[in-house]
Amino acid sequence: MNESCQRFAEDPEANAAHLRECEKCRTLYGELPTHAVNVDALPLAPWEGARYRSWPLVIGVTLTVLAIALGLCAAAGITPQIAMMIAAQTQISRAGQVYEKLRTFGPLVYGILFLIVNSILILLLRRAPRGIDA
Repeated sequence: MNESCQRFAEDPEANAAHLRECEKCRTLYGELPTHAVNVDALPLAPWEGARYRSWPLVIGVTLTVLAIALGLCAAAGITPQIAMMIAAQTQISRAGQVYEKLRTFGPLVYGILFLIVNSILILLLRRAPRGIDA
């Protein structure tokens, strides 16, 4: 491969005249396409939605779990609204107790968590990418 072949390999459009002169490059690269490619005719990649999505299965499982939960609440004699209120009230009181215990250490805890999370993010950003160029 000589210098003109290298220039053609780096930028085929700017060095299109080289293809008429060099037999090796003509056999290697063939003719450059001059017509537009129909993008609608290309197959979809998996990340573009070509996979089968089982939304009916997801909705069916969700409704089944909801029906089982409502059945258990009815069997226990608890209406779902009361159960949710009791659970929410319990969580709020627990959060209040934890807050009261840690109120003096709050700024220190938030500062340490801030440093930890940002250190992890910096480490992830400095890592080499795993894409086409990896």
